[in-house]
Amino acid sequence: MRVTNSMMVKNMLDNLKTNFSDLNTLNGQLSSGKLFQMPSDAPIRVSDSMNFNSILNRNEQFKRNVGQAENWLNTTESALKSGTEVIQRARELTIYASSDSMTADDRKKIASEVKELRDELIDISKSKLGDSYIFSGQKTDKEPFTVEKNGIGDYVKYNGDNKDINRRMNDNVKFGINLSGEKVFKDEIEALNKIYNDLSAARAELQSTKSYPTVNDLNTELGDTTATNKTFSIKVDGGTEEVVTFDGNYTGADAFESFEDFKSFIEGEVDGVTVEFNENNNIVLKSNKAGASSSIEITNDPDGILGIEDLVYGSDDGYSGETIGKNLSDMDKAINKFTELRAEIGAKLNRTANIESRLEANEVHVKKLKSNNEDVDIAEVITNLKMEETVYRASLASGSRIMQQSLIDFIK
Repeated sequence: MRVTNSMMVKNMLDNLKTNFSDLNTLNGQLSSGKLFQMPSDAPIRVSDSMNFNSILNRNEQFKRNVGQAENWLNTTESALKSGTEVIQRARELTIYASSDSMTADDRKKIASEVKELRDELIDISKSKLGDSYIFSGQKTDKEPFTVEKNGIGDYVKYNGDNKDINRRMNDNVKFGINLSGEKVFKDEIEALNKIYNDLSAARAELQSTKSYPTVNDLNTELGDTTATNKTFSIKVDGGTEEVVTFDGNYTGADAFESFEDFKSFIEGEVDGVTVEFNENNNIVLKSNKAGASSSIEITNDPDGILGIEDLVYGSDDGYSGETIGKNLSDMDKAINKFTELRAEIGAKLNRTANIESRLEANEVHVKKLKSNNEDVDIAEVITNLKMEETVYRASLASGSRIMQQSLIDFIK
């Protein structure tokens, strides 16, 4: 094959261009520290790096979620701890007040402290994390409780909801981080207010002449009333007479499953009254209003469900020590509940700590993979750069000898 001068020049320029391109690539890698600058440089590596970046971004979001959950749970645990201390103090005062050596004036002094404890528990229920109320369910912009004027049974109104606030901790784990204020505090606030009322003034209360050893006995008494309704009429605190109607099949599908269901039914039908069952399983109706102005009147009981037609009033004097002492069971129940809730929160905090450790370990691992995929080996690149620089200089030197020949050189 005949080799011409133009062919030599063209090949020299092509090789020079290739060497210069390699030199430029290595120089770019050294200055940026990356194996590629554009997706076209290494499509597969670019795809892998994008996948690693996606994993790291998702991992970072999970870490933020875990941090939010830990802050929320720690605030909740702190509130529960404070609430436990309030209940324990109320229990101590209840024990003092139930002593027969206490006078009415002594009990009224204790009542003042119990009232402050009740208000403190309401304040604890309004705990916030930033601008969010932590015990209002998903309605974090609303105070969980607002206080009216007539008594805790009526005036502590829950304004939140019972929905969970969930946080996703990783691809496989998501759990609720909040507790409903209604489930945590409402019964306890009402229990403290009951102690306060018991110490400061008595409520009107009526006791049925009939007793019901089991809820089945109560259902049997009501029977199948789908054909003929059973009713009784009641007037609370001198208000409007209200008629309570039983019109279901209480020996069948509509039977009350527990005394608590019966209690909820009556309290839902009649405003301002609390239903209890005493140690003999008599039905006890109590006005939610304490003092001499509270009253309960059964005006009509044709079917003898309660077996009473009477009117009673409350008193400005507190209850006896024995009656006050019955509140201790509510205090013990509250302390046990708060202890269980704190244990639940503690378990979730331990779990978030474990998840956070795994997320951090995963982040280190993915960053290493990403670095191996796109970062250059500086020592290797410098060595290759020096080699390419030598080759490029050699190409220039070789080319200079070819390019400097002209027609005059051949005429000689």
